[in-house]
Amino acid sequence: MLAVAAQNHRITTIEGIDQVPSGSALQKAFIDHDGFQCGFCTPGQICSAVGMLDEAKHGWPSAASADLAEPHDVVLDDEEVRERLSGNICRCGAYVNIVAAVRSAADEGAASEESS
Repeated sequence: MLAVAAQNHRITTIEGIDQVPSGSALQKAFIDHDGFQCGFCTPGQICSAVGMLDEAKHGWPSAASADLAEPHDVVLDDEEVRERLSGNICRCGAYVNIVAAVRSAADEGAASEESS
């Protein structure tokens, strides 16, 4: 996205991601699941995952969703997570661990919502 397209919009980078719901959980999950190797893609993966979890929470479909017509309960299985993060390229090949980290953070977020 060109910077001018974000004019008058809030922008959160990796430095402020802990202030966003699910941000801290994702950072912890990436550490716990070794979801990074060289670290080059990690900020983008985490920032995209925060957005992806918010989209899923609101029932937004993806290309992997069975029904694109209406918002629905999104099941964040491996295929769904991979599709939703497909715009981020990891040159080290840590995809398996990245997917595990995102699913772990999603599960933790769902559990904390159920207990509230």
